[in-house]
Amino acid sequence: MELQRKFVLGLALVSLFGTVTNFVYFSPLLTLLVPLALFALNKDEIQRPVAWLYAFVLLFLTGVLLYHPLSLVEFGFYRRDGNFVISYAPLLILPLFSFKFKIQRYFRHFYLFVVALYGLLFLYHLLTANIFGGLREVVFGGLFYAQNAVGGFLSIVGSLGFAYWYHRRGKKEGFYFLLLFVILLATYSRGSILGLVLGIAGWYCTVTDRFKTLVLLLLVPVLFTVGSLMIGYPFYQGQLAVSNNVEVELDEEIGTKNANVLIRLFYAFPRAYYLFQQSPVLGTGVGSYDDQPFDFREIVPYVQYNAQPNKAHTDAHAHHSYLQLLAEQGIVGLLLFLTFWGSLFLYLKNIRDLPVLRDYLLIAFFTITFASFTEHRITAPAMMLPFTISLGMLFMHQETIKRVKIREL
Repeated sequence: MELQRKFVLGLALVSLFGTVTNFVYFSPLLTLLVPLALFALNKDEIQRPVAWLYAFVLLFLTGVLLYHPLSLVEFGFYRRDGNFVISYAPLLILPLFSFKFKIQRYFRHFYLFVVALYGLLFLYHLLTANIFGGLREVVFGGLFYAQNAVGGFLSIVGSLGFAYWYHRRGKKEGFYFLLLFVILLATYSRGSILGLVLGIAGWYCTVTDRFKTLVLLLLVPVLFTVGSLMIGYPFYQGQLAVSNNVEVELDEEIGTKNANVLIRLFYAFPRAYYLFQQSPVLGTGVGSYDDQPFDFREIVPYVQYNAQPNKAHTDAHAHHSYLQLLAEQGIVGLLLFLTFWGSLFLYLKNIRDLPVLRDYLLIAFFTITFASFTEHRITAPAMMLPFTISLGMLFMHQETIKRVKIREL
């Protein structure tokens, strides 16, 4: 048992500390233990959110097997269309174990490690970057390939930093959090910055029982999404009348910032909604969003799949997690995932023993929730792995978690 504890906890810690970069694949190491998830079938009880996650995983895997089963043995699938597996592997594995360990000490070491590492990297960036140059020269990329990746990571660590500052109220904690927030601003990852700010607002509404305000806060991005579709979808429909394969056509002089907005408004969001309309119940297949030109085949009324033979694993997605789920897994997939997500919120809200970690995970939860309206963040490993590894370690900490009978779900 002691050897098992050291191995699993050690692998979890290597993965957690490895989330500081995606240059080297340390953070996804827990994915190697995914086959152990089969042991969940032998367990009499499990955490309620984890049980709902397993239900969603079954739907996800069914969708993959029906649409393109070879995806399961293709590396590109796990990096792109199927990065859900990597991002949520810690929650499929770690809750199956129950150990005693000093969880607060490990998280403190992780936080200080990130502050020191990224503080030095940011100082080097300031000394070497041409701050009067173009945007590409000014943006801080840290140890990640993309600015949204480093922004997503820092927004989660920033959630931990704010929780430390809130509970300790020291100048040192305030400086650490402010430093991380400034570095986050330097990434120019607008979705991550907005996500953290709204994440703190969502946490505040939760701990002060302002649930009506919280609902209104969540309703705003939903209305923005609806408004965006009302503007962009008619244009997309017009393009479909001419060609089944709608390509992005933008003037090169409009700038990167405006281009990103227009791509979402007239191409990415509408394409997801178009796929949802073709197969609203179960979606058109996991990974089908970027398989063009579309070739829809009906199975039964309201259930179609994209029969396009050339399956691709690319970076193309809806830039909106909830629309992406609707497109590829339909209303059933979205509702099942939101059931898991809502169950997780209730679980975190009711934790009493570890207030710092509870508030960190609640802020991170809302950060992801809001950021996922701006990008496909809810399965992005750079943002999700620090969160799911932290959550998995909390579930694994036997002095903290009370389990529920599966039949009580």
